Amino acid sequence: MIRVQKSSLTTVLLTWLAVALPSTLGILETPQLPIIVTLHGLFLITIVAIINDVPNANPRLNHVFIAITIGLVVSLMMISNSYLYLIYSIMMTSIFAFHTPALFCIGYIIFIHSTYLLIQFLIWQAGWDIVNAATFIAFHSFALMLTQKMLSEKKAKEALALSNTQLETAHTLLANAAARDERLKLARELHDDVGHTLTSLIINLDIARRTQDEQQINRCYEQAKVALNTTRNVVSQKRSTDYLDLASTLKNLAEKTPRITVVTKIPAQFTCTNLNVAHCILRCCQEALTNTLKYANATHFTIELTTHPEQLNLHLYDNSQKQTQFTLGNGLIGMHERVEALGGTCNINSMTTGFNITIRVPYE
Repeated sequence: MIRVQKSSLTTVLLTWLAVALPSTLGILETPQLPIIVTLHGLFLITIVAIINDVPNANPRLNHVFIAITIGLVVSLMMISNSYLYLIYSIMMTSIFAFHTPALFCIGYIIFIHSTYLLIQFLIWQAGWDIVNAATFIAFHSFALMLTQKMLSEKKAKEALALSNTQLETAHTLLANAAARDERLKLARELHDDVGHTLTSLIINLDIARRTQDEQQINRCYEQAKVALNTTRNVVSQKRSTDYLDLASTLKNLAEKTPRITVVTKIPAQFTCTNLNVAHCILRCCQEALTNTLKYANATHFTIELTTHPEQLNLHLYDNSQKQTQFTLGNGLIGMHERVEALGGTCNINSMTTGFNITIRVPYE
């Protein structure tokens, strides 16, 4: 599957045309033309494969493509005497920065220019082309620095977006908790104050009915009974609707998480009546998402909630490459502690494809 951003594809095609056309027009009648055209075509294919937004089943395949493009550029330098191939190299430096560490890119710049100088001196007998090499080293360095700045800004924006999302979800959780406390407070006040007052009124009216106007007193008596029943209904309704909208909070977290696609699988009509459980589930989801954004190469993340009698199961997993070794950091340790404090269990597994976390907590 190929999915390339239009801006990236346009840049690659324009750069390819700017190098491929001039370097082949001057050698139309030479025997090397078919080989050079083939190398240019292979170079375009491998570069498009590298900038493909859909990750390969094996991410190391990108490193193979990178090695192939380097080999193709060196081959072109050896077959055709042109400094134009260093323009390919500038584009490659910017692309490599998205897939390899900065030290690799610096090493590549040193390697490709050293190779260019040696080829010019040994194969084409053109001497040491120091001027062109120095000029293109400057262009390569500028491209690398610009790309690194773009990457750092992108990471900063992702971190900011994630922080904003976490703040919003925390605010939603606090708002739900505050609403719950307010409902409980209102229910208690209605029961303690209004309910007791109306009960006292009914007792007094019952006594007064024996000595006063029968019709008038009966009317007051009935009104007081209606008011008491209404108060009781309000109290029952407030208590019965006392839950936290955890499902909406998780969906909001999924929609506003940057860069990766987050899917939520939550049963219909799901409610959580325990603030501590809701808080634990939300924090675990946030921590797992943060880890995926920071350390994994995943593009999809799934939040799956299932309920069983007296148990709530949370399954978190992404489509990153499996890790044979990983270390529990403060975030994952804190996740274990949150779950264990509720009497639940937390299992983390990265031996299969992707990173998997399964959490089970008591649920009512």
